[in-house]
Amino acid sequence: MIRISDWYTSLGEHSFPTMFLHLAEDEIEAMLRKDEDSAASRNVMGRIQKAIRALFGTSFVSADVCAPTDSPHFKPGRWVSFGRTAWRILATSDKVCTALRDGRTDCITVRPFRRMDHTREFRMFFHDRKLVAMSQLVLDRHHAHLQKREQDIWQKSCKLAEIISPRLTVDNTVVDAYLCSDGSFLLVDFNAWGEPTNPLLLRTWDRDWAEVAGLKLLQKPVKMGGDISVSF
Repeated sequence: MIRISDWYTSLGEHSFPTMFLHLAEDEIEAMLRKDEDSAASRNVMGRIQKAIRALFGTSFVSADVCAPTDSPHFKPGRWVSFGRTAWRILATSDKVCTALRDGRTDCITVRPFRRMDHTREFRMFFHDRKLVAMSQLVLDRHHAHLQKREQDIWQKSCKLAEIISPRLTVDNTVVDAYLCSDGSFLLVDFNAWGEPTNPLLLRTWDRDWAEVAGLKLLQKPVKMGGDISVSF
């Protein structure tokens, strides 16, 4: 995943309000030791608490490069209200600790919590700074209402692409975006082009990316009826 701070300064107006908290060396070391009671850790907890209050309520707290979804304290669809709880989730995430230990980030982010309707989550594929394809992000089942809005959703994504394409820092990138009820898109995350980023319904990275594929959705399952005999 690309660091949020790498793209937020130029594209933050199209994303969630985000506060960035850079960690000092002693704060990182205390988090890696899971030393919850150290002065450095208490300082980070206080900074997180201040950021949560500034965002007026509950928040989602993560590292700049990854979310702590592997923490035993992480609960999908739940918000964080206290700095100590957020610190504990981050400190018990192997993904976050590995990123801090490897020097891939020294930053955590605090965003307002928003309950996401997964049918509104999409992955956009930009090749040579041009939106060439898009896939629904959560592939749990066919959603008829998405099929009915396929062209409208694609047109709205193309309008967003016209705005953000000149501001992209790389020619090829993958963007996770959320379609709001008012028809606008919010940028959620930027991902590296190619593996290990999942191409979802584009199936494979080995394809002609110059060809515009449009929006890909899970199709309605085919029901087979009648007397069907199968032989081998």
